[in-house]
Amino acid sequence: MIRKFGIFDTVEELNRAAAAQKAEGDEEALFALAAENGIGQEDVQDYLDGEVEELATPLMAAVGKLDMEAAELGLQSQLKDWKEYLSYMCVEEPEMCGGVFREDRHLGDFLAAGLKHASRNRVRVPDGIAKKAGIPQASYIGMTGRDELRRIARDYYVKRVVV
Repeated sequence: MIRKFGIFDTVEELNRAAAAQKAEGDEEALFALAAENGIGQEDVQDYLDGEVEELATPLMAAVGKLDMEAAELGLQSQLKDWKEYLSYMCVEEPEMCGGVFREDRHLGDFLAAGLKHASRNRVRVPDGIAKKAGIPQASYIGMTGRDELRRIARDYYVKRVVV
């Protein structure tokens, strides 16, 4: 995606850019800025109407960025579920929001770390289940549970560990 307004490292930077557009009376640019960052049109209108003081909260900015990245990646199935779980973590743990919104943190890297973990932690499918599933016996499946996914997310987005 081509970004006319650039990539912001913090929600404060995003809100400063929004305030500048609002001060100039450039509503079209404000709507475009919001769209580039996954912020809804209703939220822009609330900002323009003075119902809220800033365009975005940390949660809105983080979830907006995740939504934009997920759309660019074309996520489906389990990876989409992992992205939704990460969005939930932002609601549950506000410190995640700043990390998720950072310019140098990307959903694709987080998902790749989860997949790497799943690949390293394959478990053998019990023969009875494999038979019922119609797959060969001695099949393996990669697993990453919620607790491990949470640890990976915290390491990557909050502690900024390279994953």
